[in-house]
Amino acid sequence: MFIPIVFIFLIFSFIFQILCPSDVFAWGPGVHTVIALNILSDVSLILPSIAEIITAFPVEYLYGCLAADFFVGKSRMKKAGRAHNWQGGLKLLGEAGDVQEKAYAYGFLSHLAADVVAHNIFVPNMISEYRAIRKRSHLYWEIRADYLVGPEYTKIARGVLAMDHYICDNLLRSITGKRKKAIGARKLIFTQSVKFSDRAYTTRHVLFPFKRIDHRGFDEYGAVMIGLTLRVVNGFLRYPESSACLLHDPIGLRNLYLAKQSTSLIRLFRTKRPSKSFPVDQRLLKL
Repeated sequence: MFIPIVFIFLIFSFIFQILCPSDVFAWGPGVHTVIALNILSDVSLILPSIAEIITAFPVEYLYGCLAADFFVGKSRMKKAGRAHNWQGGLKLLGEAGDVQEKAYAYGFLSHLAADVVAHNIFVPNMISEYRAIRKRSHLYWEIRADYLVGPEYTKIARGVLAMDHYICDNLLRSITGKRKKAIGARKLIFTQSVKFSDRAYTTRHVLFPFKRIDHRGFDEYGAVMIGLTLRVVNGFLRYPESSACLLHDPIGLRNLYLAKQSTSLIRLFRTKRPSKSFPVDQRLLKL
């Protein structure tokens, strides 16, 4: 009975995320995996001491790049104990006792750096530009980006999540104050949602008919944003104490709110005002 119940719960959770997109992930597991693998493939761009750590434990680094999304509904979490922000990520690094745990913590922080681009630039611009599909905004664009990079990276993410990471999970639990079962439940939900996303790839044209989108325009912009994300993560790992991404909220509450507010006003008054733009902070380009 347990498996069917979990499956039913995941389906309802997936539907809820589509209907209430403000509290779901930024980049999907596929994009986060692409970024992590690119970082590991050329560590000459990052701080040598960090490069030594993450290449010693690449799986833990990749797991950290995924684990930050265990916290579904993170924008509604109380400040105390919240992990999906710079304070929580840096605390995780501070609590890391050995190289293996540090590799995981740097992965977690890399995830936050990647989310700076997704939540403050990519998703707000997509919400603002494609007003007609506002209700499917956040999860919709996340899935589109994952489909853009292809299913292979989501499969890699599935493989990493299926491994035993009890040391890393214990570290995460120590900074969140969550009980073992609570972290385990969050991990299970996220892992199963990744499996569902992977399997849904073959039926994506049925689940998400993108008739209102200029495919080429989206693909080009998505590729630029993923490239920018890689640059920002490289920049953070090169300047972990002074990177400009530390000045931005990884959850992107302000820009997401402004994008949705602007869209709502345009729809309410039926005006033809231009879409609100969310430009790139030029300081993020420093590498």
